[in-house]
Amino acid sequence: MQILRFLEELDRWNRKMNLVGLKDIARVCRELLADSFFLHTFVGDRRRLVDVGSGSGILAVPLAILNEAVVVHSVDSNLKKIQFQRHVRRTLDLRNLLPLEGRIEVIDPLNADGLVAKAYGTTEAILAAADRHLVPGGLVFITKGRREGGKEARGYLLENTLSYSLPGVAKDYRLLIYKKIS
Repeated sequence: MQILRFLEELDRWNRKMNLVGLKDIARVCRELLADSFFLHTFVGDRRRLVDVGSGSGILAVPLAILNEAVVVHSVDSNLKKIQFQRHVRRTLDLRNLLPLEGRIEVIDPLNADGLVAKAYGTTEAILAAADRHLVPGGLVFITKGRREGGKEARGYLLENTLSYSLPGVAKDYRLLIYKKIS
């Protein structure tokens, strides 16, 4: 029920301001929202999660809904998108969702044990952003296009690379999972 309310609010707000590029809510579900369900199966027992470059909260909000025990820090530098997420937090009473306006590189360390990123930038940029916010042993979950493989990175171990596709979407994707080792 809360996922549906989130989608209704996203659709309503998206008509007034550009929160996501897709205007058709069915495409939003297929091409954007489905990633959050896929990621949920891997995020598992994380207790403090960061969604970097969260935009409209298309990962952060469903992850907070699906697991009330995890605190989800949703970080984006775009104030209107954070204001939307704050509205969703109030409307759905999501106390475990913490929208933060600012650049990930300059906000105070979040001491998270997990970080998710979709369409944020290069793998190197994501891992650099994650470094000051993840505790040792923390995991980074990065969704990428199918052609992008995992890369070695200082202070991180590439734990897994998984290919996947989403129902009704003609594209293939990869999930890169890194573990912070230092």
